[in-house]
Amino acid sequence: MIEFIQDYLAKRQINSRITYDRERRKANLFATIGSGKKPGIVLSGHTDVVPIDGQEWASDPFVLRDQDGRYYGRGACDMKGFIAIALAKVDAMLEADLDAPFHLAFSYDEEVGCIGVHKMLDDLREQNVPALGCIVGEPTNMQMKTGHKGKRAFRCVVTGRSSHSSTPDAAVNAIEYSTELISFLRTQSKELENSLRDHLFDVPYTTLTTTMFNGGIATNTIPASCEFVFEYRYLPAQDPTQIDHRIQHFIAEVLLPQMQEKAQEAAIELSTCIDYPALETPSGAEIQQIVENWAIPGEQSKVGFGTEAGIFTNFGIPSVVCGPGDINQAHRPDEFVSAQQLILCEDFIDGLIWEMWSRKAANQD
Repeated sequence: MIEFIQDYLAKRQINSRITYDRERRKANLFATIGSGKKPGIVLSGHTDVVPIDGQEWASDPFVLRDQDGRYYGRGACDMKGFIAIALAKVDAMLEADLDAPFHLAFSYDEEVGCIGVHKMLDDLREQNVPALGCIVGEPTNMQMKTGHKGKRAFRCVVTGRSSHSSTPDAAVNAIEYSTELISFLRTQSKELENSLRDHLFDVPYTTLTTTMFNGGIATNTIPASCEFVFEYRYLPAQDPTQIDHRIQHFIAEVLLPQMQEKAQEAAIELSTCIDYPALETPSGAEIQQIVENWAIPGEQSKVGFGTEAGIFTNFGIPSVVCGPGDINQAHRPDEFVSAQQLILCEDFIDGLIWEMWSRKAANQD
């Protein structure tokens, strides 16, 4: 897809900056539409998709199907429809000859923890590209969202000591100590539910959940190792390091002393799987005022799913989330975006172009 976009833009004499992953198998693309030097608007999208494993589709998920006013395909809703409309409007952006240009920012590996965008932003820092704000085109039914939760996910590996199940006192049962930690996580989850709240979210509190578990090799063997994955999705006002510290304190002060009393080699290791920040669009941000003029009106709200908007904002580019499609259709079999949503997205970007052009015209008067 990146090669297609790069070629599409090159035919319009638009240069693309490409940043790669370590193996140079995946790439980000950043391109500026126009020669203006004033801070412009970033249109952000991710080019990767989630797998189709185990899903039953009515047609090939990687061949677009146009049926009954809907476009079906993996990524149609999340968020390739937005990317397609942004590209379709490049000619209009060029024709407007804006002094505050649009920027296209298309990343890799968003679905596995917003990995690729960091490489892109490191490059932009070196290039000193000015931007007044960013619009991340995740599916919001074209309503503007000014906040989302952050996420941290950890893999926990518990190492104990094995023995025959007839002599459990000689062992340190990795599964049992794993479940003690999981029980502590459940207690923390309840405390978080009853503390800080933000009622602009559907789930108005920080959630903490165990999502994967693997341990044991035989029914007659006390397991020496076990691993599980847990995550928490935290409110913008929540300090995630406080949650980390509580978990690490319980491990270091409660569990490990018990385990190492019987087996000095016992250990509990946490490694980070995913870590991206929450979004809280800065109050009074210019990008929020601009998008509000053209997005579909709706009650002010925030979304529970994560995006790259928090990363852009932390980088210094205030961001909002606004794009075609319904998040409830994303990642599902027979994922789709409606033609009507794409039309609304076209109108939205047309409105952005007109507003930036009218600002230029006003400055020339």
